[in-house]
Amino acid sequence: MSIRDFFQSDQFQSFLAGGAAQDLLISALLALAATILAYALRRLFSRYIEETDRRYRASKMVGRLIGLFTVLAILFVWSSGQGPGPATILTVVGAGLAIALREVLLSFAAWVHMLIRAPYKTGDRIETNGLQGDVIDIRPLHSTLMETGGLVEGGQSTGRIVHIPNNWLYQHGVYNYTQGFRFIWNEILFTVTFRSNWQAARDILQQLASEATEPVEEQARAEIREMSREYLVYYETLTPFVYVRVTQNGILLSLRHLAEVRKRRNTEHLLTTRALEAFRARGDIELAYTMIGHGPGESEPIGPPPDALSSSSNPAP
Repeated sequence: MSIRDFFQSDQFQSFLAGGAAQDLLISALLALAATILAYALRRLFSRYIEETDRRYRASKMVGRLIGLFTVLAILFVWSSGQGPGPATILTVVGAGLAIALREVLLSFAAWVHMLIRAPYKTGDRIETNGLQGDVIDIRPLHSTLMETGGLVEGGQSTGRIVHIPNNWLYQHGVYNYTQGFRFIWNEILFTVTFRSNWQAARDILQQLASEATEPVEEQARAEIREMSREYLVYYETLTPFVYVRVTQNGILLSLRHLAEVRKRRNTEHLLTTRALEAFRARGDIELAYTMIGHGPGESEPIGPPPDALSSSSNPAP
């Protein structure tokens, strides 16, 4: 059948006479108008709103509202026309989506769940399915993270952007490092020799950690009081502590302290450098390390023995 025959066929003429073509054209115009309006409003926001966070949230809110009203307007157009009603359209489309787009539906449902309960939001640092990062965008089907860890240590940013589907919220555990409580427990390990003054080393670590984390403790207590209104959580001890354990190589000192999530590496660097300087200043504290040696008969000598070399270099007359 040629294109001319198709437009002159009874099926196409009945389609035009039934009003479905008009409803389809109106729906397309509504979608186009909504797209142009959203684009114009985003341009206005970028021009008159200087704060990045406010501009981002305003653009997201306007886009969602325009999309919602557009869908409602299209449903009203089809329900008032002579074409199939909205119930029939939604039934057919919903059945197809439920079968073919299960993952997409789960991601959309997770997005709705995040709007209501907010297990994480933009600005939070989360970890899920082995990925860790700061949430920089949340969309109906996926979330975007600025990756932390991975290629680098200390929980610092790698510069890579990672997109994760929202349905991971139902399939994997989500660790939120900053929601309600912006601090984590961190441990720094030192191993000193058996002949070292380990009591002095312990006291040095305790004093340094207490001085460095005193402001953090006050903030942590305030956030715990606020978080306890919603969750059954409490901490009795927030002060740093040094645990002592005997190992094969020496005495292991484990300094446990609170640190802000995004400042953990800086805090660890500060405490480590100050501790090393204090250990050196005392003179009776040595760090232990593993030594590997070979006893007699454990390995074959490489090359001739020294006596043979000396005798070969001085030939007999």
